Amino acid sequence: MAADHQGKKTKGRQKIEMKKIENEDDRLITFSKRRSGIYRKLVNSSLLQEPEANAESTTHPLVEAHRQIRIEELNQQHNELIRQLDAVKEKGKQLKQRLRGIERKGWWDTPIEELNVQEMIQMEAACEDISNELDQQAQGQDF
Repeated sequence: MAADHQGKKTKGRQKIEMKKIENEDDRLITFSKRRSGIYRKLVNSSLLQEPEANAESTTHPLVEAHRQIRIEELNQQHNELIRQLDAVKEKGKQLKQRLRGIERKGWWDTPIEELNVQEMIQMEAACEDISNELDQQAQGQDF
């Protein structure tokens, strides 16, 4: 028999200690590999325990409970995102109204502190034009 073990490349099927796999990636990989077998056993055990249950039902109560919890979490996330979206839309409406108010104003209605460079240049030119016109009127000349 010792000769039989020498030709094998693997250790074969061994008993694994039942403990939580701490690394989440390893845990998810292990679960994904064993998922169908786990679900099959859950369905079989639930059918044995609840024979009056619908035979076509393939989800175990624990699986269904987990799914419901996840659905509730997703609904909460969805509701929060909808709330945030509504807040952003409202802020957008307020900004549009504010922008419309600014667009109606000319540079002459805007406080000097809020003018940009181009508007200041326009204001300076307009003030010079007004000053020149007033000077001409004061000297009695037509403009």
